[in-house]
Amino acid sequence: MPKKITMDAIADKLGISKNTVSLALRGLPGISDNTRRTIEEAAKSMGYQYKSNSKSAATRNLCLVISKSTRDSIGFFSFIQLGIEDEAKKNNFNTIIHYYDEKDEVFEIPNCIRDGMISGIITLGRISHKTINSIITYNLPVVMVDNYFDDLVMDCILTDNQCGGYLATEHLIKSGHTKIGFLGNIYASVSFYDRYQGYLKAMKEYNIEIDPHVSIIDMKLENVAAEEIVALTEAIREKGSLPTAFFCCNDAEAIVIIKVLTGMGISFPEDISIVGFDDIEAAKSITPELTTMRVRKELMGKRAVSKLIEKLNDKENLIEKILLSANLISRRSVKDYNKQI
Repeated sequence: MPKKITMDAIADKLGISKNTVSLALRGLPGISDNTRRTIEEAAKSMGYQYKSNSKSAATRNLCLVISKSTRDSIGFFSFIQLGIEDEAKKNNFNTIIHYYDEKDEVFEIPNCIRDGMISGIITLGRISHKTINSIITYNLPVVMVDNYFDDLVMDCILTDNQCGGYLATEHLIKSGHTKIGFLGNIYASVSFYDRYQGYLKAMKEYNIEIDPHVSIIDMKLENVAAEEIVALTEAIREKGSLPTAFFCCNDAEAIVIIKVLTGMGISFPEDISIVGFDDIEAAKSITPELTTMRVRKELMGKRAVSKLIEKLNDKENLIEKILLSANLISRRSVKDYNKQI
């Protein structure tokens, strides 16, 4: 009878600890991709098959799928992740985090999902259509956070971005602004696109002319050199005059434009007012403090776990697109023309 292959045998062969082997074969973080790959190849060649210790183990694990670019975002997604992990722990669930690279041609399903250790999956942030289709083939309950697809009927936890975009733009309008531009790549994220739709709706409802020359909707300024932003600003000037206000797709974008245009001698909010979106920590540390829309980041994470547990307890549970409201946080980056004497 052939000898049973154990994790100890794999560890001995590779000269590493059993704990390292366990992390790799369970799909858990804490080791390098090269080490994980070496262990998986050795296990396969030795004929090892991972099995969870009990059926109950699968019912107590959630897999959180996050792209590396989402992981590296500052001040937003980390708070949603915190909410997910806290709510999971409160309900006696473990959270196994799987990071993947969007640049990979094929999404590699985590071992923890493939080996039946997982009861449900939460995806966080932008995810491709191809990747989500790979995930749902495993017939596990899935909840998407901060993303959705119009052609997929799936549970989603979202900020009410269109309403938030409307309220941000309305705040500028009610402060006396009539020449308002939008900044941000609306094609980079469904959230940005929906915020732009809110901007358009407010402008139209208040009968304010929408001047496409004072908006940049196909470029993420966070990824653009300061010199290019200066050139873009000068191009806007050449086509007419600069707007009196910008509504930015998020706070990171707003902070970039404030810093660059301040270097050009443009004063905020005296020359141009700025409104952001998200209310990240940095929004309060810049000068002037940024007016923004506050997103309930941790609550998004908590609600995603609650929804997933509902689905686990009731297979016929209603599929929902849940929108959490964003509320205006008024600070000093908006000039109110109505208060001028």
